[in-house]
Amino acid sequence: MKRNFKNYSIYFFSMIFSIVIYYAFVAIKFNSQIQQAADGSKKISGALTFASILLILFSALFIIYSNGFFTRKRKKEVGLYSLLGVRKRQIAKMLAYENLFMGLIALVVGIGIGALLSSGFTKLLLVLMDSEMGVHFEIPAAAVLNTALVFFVIILYTSFQGYRLIYRFKLIDLFKADSQGEKVPKGSLVIALLSVIMIGSGYYLASDFAQAAKKLNVRLDSLALIILFLTVAGTWLLFHFFTVILLRIRRKNKNSFYNGMNLVSTSQLLYRIKGNATTLATIAILSAVTLVAIGTSVSLYFNVGKQTEMMYPYSYTYEVTSPEVNKKVDQALNEFKGDHPVEKDLTIKTLQVKGGLHDEDKKFDVSKKLDDENKPTIIAFSEFKKWADTFGRNVEPKLGIGEAIQHNLFASLSKKLGFEEKPQVFSLVAGKETIKLKIVKEGEYPLKNALSRAVIVPDQIYQKALQANPAQKETKTRLINVKGQKSSKELTAAIDKATNGEDENYYNPYRSGMESMGIMIFVGTFVGLVFLIATGSIIYFKQLSEANADKAKYDILRKVGVTPKEMKKGIGKQIAFIFVAPLIVGILHSIFALKTATLIFNVSDKLPLVMSMAA
Repeated sequence: MKRNFKNYSIYFFSMIFSIVIYYAFVAIKFNSQIQQAADGSKKISGALTFASILLILFSALFIIYSNGFFTRKRKKEVGLYSLLGVRKRQIAKMLAYENLFMGLIALVVGIGIGALLSSGFTKLLLVLMDSEMGVHFEIPAAAVLNTALVFFVIILYTSFQGYRLIYRFKLIDLFKADSQGEKVPKGSLVIALLSVIMIGSGYYLASDFAQAAKKLNVRLDSLALIILFLTVAGTWLLFHFFTVILLRIRRKNKNSFYNGMNLVSTSQLLYRIKGNATTLATIAILSAVTLVAIGTSVSLYFNVGKQTEMMYPYSYTYEVTSPEVNKKVDQALNEFKGDHPVEKDLTIKTLQVKGGLHDEDKKFDVSKKLDDENKPTIIAFSEFKKWADTFGRNVEPKLGIGEAIQHNLFASLSKKLGFEEKPQVFSLVAGKETIKLKIVKEGEYPLKNALSRAVIVPDQIYQKALQANPAQKETKTRLINVKGQKSSKELTAAIDKATNGEDENYYNPYRSGMESMGIMIFVGTFVGLVFLIATGSIIYFKQLSEANADKAKYDILRKVGVTPKEMKKGIGKQIAFIFVAPLIVGILHSIFALKTATLIFNVSDKLPLVMSMAA
């Protein structure tokens, strides 16, 4: 055990890291304060449960996969014990107890470190959620038992695998574990070039996503699948064929090939690339997925305020149903005016009518029955100008009698995505008459919170619609903006009470968004870190296994005069290629994927790129 611990150290510490992160997640989940804060909401517990399941699956695969490397590495040692007369049962017990002992140490250390760090993790989550709730040190018994049970089962399984080693192979197979023949892969120049073309095509389509969909006349989701196929298939072909061609070209360059240890390092890579290609391609793709997940989470998190303001541009909006409601709201505003003074306050009049938008070459179906929720909202141009002056918006100086302006909450996003709508007409029913208005402009002119569409019409048309529908009353909507709306919990509760819950406010959606995105970035970042560290460790294990198999070859090189410095340089080149190649490919994939993701989510792509690359 002591002799093998050096080789097992990376595996041991990676396992500890997995246990620490897993314990931290379940400790937060079972933390009494978090449970109290999440009462009535399943977001926190649901997200942490999902993350815990992901960590269990990945940790199990990582530990089992990694343990397999070291088990194979010790086949010759096990064979020697058997040859010296040690009974199989005794050897099996030794391997099982050794793995069990090391696993239990990792479990105890991992839970101990996790317990010390759990308060820090909890505070970090609350900071990300923009919560002011304080936390105290706590070790939930349920978290300890949960972690111990999960990882004990995994450790027990790997110990059983070690126990079975001596029974699964013949003695001759144990001694030949590192002596399996390797052939130089032939490669294919055509397929190698195809891999570059496929990846390049995927990058090109992703870099101009909206226009590409338009040119190819395909839906955005269909184009995303095309890009995914080109990138994944191209990556697999890149590592299986392009790397072979690249190494073959390097081998043909005599000046470089016969310079120092290049002969050995290039040949070793060429012989081993076939066995490593699938692993490297998989790691490159999954690394890209991890970086994109982290980057998108970061971008969405730092844009919560902006996204909420787009949908809820006012601190409060509500329908004025009586003077008493306004009086109660004014009392609430006056009570909290010290912390949240009113910045803007306006009441506008709108009207719901029977009508709808349609293409110029089509007619509006007058017989179509529309319920109250689907009736379009219209506002007179003079009222719209009053709104624009109050909230500092530049609008058209006048509106023709047969013209209209449409408010579309997603106008900017549609333009970004390259959606060009056909010229549209707005038809509204005024008594027995159907009035047609040409939409001359589309923009984002929110007349209240959570209003996706509305139509600004000439004053004459508005009055005509109002008089023709006496049963349909005007709606008075009050729009209020206050200072410090992100921290207006008490004021929001007071106004909500004053309006009997009929208000649409900024604070609640903002808090909900911060909670959701805070959990997302917390879960995404730590699960991503576990993945990246584990995959890096797997590459290391594979390199360590191959290095041990090549030990005899390097002994020969040392005997013929190759210095340790030269050998280290040659080995360094091999390791750098194996580690750097999937990393570079993964980063390139993530850059273009993030560009597309940030376009779709209508957020900035600069911060997520920097953050995910740093990760």
